Amino acid sequence: MSYRIAFVFDDTLDVLDGVQQHIVTLGKELARRGHDVHYLVGQTEHSPVPNTHVMSRNVMVSANGNRMRIPLPASRRLIARTLAEGDFDILHVQAPYSPFMAGRVLKAASPNTGVVATYHITVSDPLSAIGGLALGAINAHTHRRIDEVIAVSDVAARYAALTAHTNARVIANPVDVAMMRDRAAAVNVGTLDGDTIAPHIVFLGRFVKRKGADILLDAIEYGERHRLFPAGTHVTMAGKGPLLEECRRRAAGFDTPVTFTGFIEESAKPALLRSADVAVFPATGGESFGIVLLEAIASGAKVTLAGDNPGYHSTLLGDTDALFPVRGRETARILAQRIARAIDDAAWAKQVHRREELLLERYDVRTIADQVEQVYAQAIAKRRAGRAA
Repeated sequence: MSYRIAFVFDDTLDVLDGVQQHIVTLGKELARRGHDVHYLVGQTEHSPVPNTHVMSRNVMVSANGNRMRIPLPASRRLIARTLAEGDFDILHVQAPYSPFMAGRVLKAASPNTGVVATYHITVSDPLSAIGGLALGAINAHTHRRIDEVIAVSDVAARYAALTAHTNARVIANPVDVAMMRDRAAAVNVGTLDGDTIAPHIVFLGRFVKRKGADILLDAIEYGERHRLFPAGTHVTMAGKGPLLEECRRRAAGFDTPVTFTGFIEESAKPALLRSADVAVFPATGGESFGIVLLEAIASGAKVTLAGDNPGYHSTLLGDTDALFPVRGRETARILAQRIARAIDDAAWAKQVHRREELLLERYDVRTIADQVEQVYAQAIAKRRAGRAA
């Protein structure tokens, strides 16, 4: 059975951060299966997907350790017209959501439409928890319109329970494994690596405190001081953010070459990750999942190492070889020694890589879409049962 589905998301699709990647990846797979997929989103000028309906203007704020966009009040007339024309079977709301856009969509939803919410975040500090509780109280009325609740991880499910007092079924973020592999294979890694023989360490992420770029630099500095890395070892750090220039200045004093690429396009990420002997993601917290870890594994990074925060721990199923501590005096030493082992100990690196590759079927978009379709069917069944009653 095919459905008319509308993803409802307060933010823009002009950038592909975690939630945007989730709905675009899942939406493309659902469309491939014959569903009619639409996107009701905040201010967007260059959407990567068709059937995008801009419902509001957005403003930039800081929250939960991130810079993010929130919607200004959306037009109720525009919402009513869009929902009437779409005649959707499913509204799939990305949570937590704003009362000014997604909340208004929920208020206007037809009683015939099944509503599903997916929770994506965890809290990074007490202030964020207080904000989440306040938003949950504001949205309590519209949240009752939701038929089924999903969370992308156990930590996101705990956030949903804390802030919305709801039980969520855990369905992970999707990764298009086949696409990542195809894109990675399409580019000669030597064009990104510079030297396909010498060990290559890759970091990809925003240059903000919680993403941990400074932790990797600490480890590189420790490794140099203790001569842990083979000759020719070089580092690529991709991304942008407020700490980029500070990291660039610090790395200029290293003997190990560190290249800062700035922002790279989504299409270029798989080849960069494939070129990595070690892909390192030292995020300290505020992570509900870890899509980038799976992208690195799917692209063919030989070993993927991740900061042991709750979201990454959940995604990697607690693999103690792949996870490293992100707090404490020993962090730089442990990470430097782990990187050195990934480079020097081929048998160990192969074992870690094999375990990481086994994760991919669990998170592949085709597996995730099967599970989400089941939730859609349950939400629609609840609507029909309510009408019959």
